[in-house]
Amino acid sequence: MAALGAQAISVTIDMPTPGDRRRQFRAGFKIPDSLATPYFNDRNTGVLKVGTTQQRAMPTWADIAWLRSLTTLPLILKGILDPDDAEQAIATGADAIVVSNHGSRNLDTLPATMDALPAIAERVAGRIPIILDGGVRRGTDALKAIALGASAVMIGRPYVYALATDGADGVAHCVNLLRRDFEMAMALTGRAGIVEIDRSVIW
Repeated sequence: MAALGAQAISVTIDMPTPGDRRRQFRAGFKIPDSLATPYFNDRNTGVLKVGTTQQRAMPTWADIAWLRSLTTLPLILKGILDPDDAEQAIATGADAIVVSNHGSRNLDTLPATMDALPAIAERVAGRIPIILDGGVRRGTDALKAIALGASAVMIGRPYVYALATDGADGVAHCVNLLRRDFEMAMALTGRAGIVEIDRSVIW
């Protein structure tokens, strides 16, 4: 991967199968048969059966350790919602973690990533970067995430909507809006730099 120009490897570690995405099924969304997905055999069939060979073949922490042994590229593990898993990720060699619940589209009643973040940040204690994924719609969301311990945030649906609306220009506009909103939130909370953002901005 490094030879092909990859700068990091990101692995989703908590999604052995798509969840029961009712709205997606009702809308009739399917990945076209013409699109090859050799590692995603159940892409249009829903949830895999418990106890099947496929479920038993899902990645484990040992698999992550094996992957870590194969590369010096930064390894990012996505899908952490529990402090113990964050600790295990560090022990297994992760260079960063992504606190993510997949937009609440997989397992019902998962906590919001913003709610899960503080306990994870306390456990990680600055040893590796923490990226928050999910629910970021405004610059104020980014401000709060950083205040609660995130090093950075990811945006999913906003840029997808922007891409559908106006292509690359729409994505650029979306990012610029988020940046402007974030900088305004920093100014209005008296923060001149990102390093000054702390929990005192949370009311």
